[in-house]
Amino acid sequence: MQVELIISKDRIPYIIEELGKDKVAVSDYNEDSDRIQFEMTSVLDILFVFHAGIKCGQKSMSDAFLRKTA
Repeated sequence: MQVELIISKDRIPYIIEELGKDKVAVSDYNEDSDRIQFEMTSVLDILFVFHAGIKCGQKSMSDAFLRKTA
């Protein structure tokens, strides 16, 4: 099944890391978001996208909590 998602640009690297850069096609959508397309060959592919979201959230929250004060 062909999957197409509109995702904010900061999340794209996490999806590529999980699915593999040879499997994901990325194209411009607007100034804040990109369109990604990939072929879902297994239900695990959706789990990998979910894991990408978790990793992105962990990174942004750890940055917020560990922000150094000058």
